[in-house]
Amino acid sequence: MGKLICLAREERNLSRDELGAMLGISPEQVKRFEEDRDRMPPGLLYRLSELLELPVTAFFRD
Repeated sequence: MGKLICLAREERNLSRDELGAMLGISPEQVKRFEEDRDRMPPGLLYRLSELLELPVTAFFRD
């Protein structure tokens, strides 16, 4: 999931600071999600999917 978050963020030319601000979390937390060190809560994952214009199911593919 982390790689997809990172790739989608970079494709949209968003920094971790910008994405974090949009989600209401710190850039450090974005980094932890991208590195798969933390699990993203379902509500936040839903909001992320909206911001990145990806279906939620995209985060659960192998």
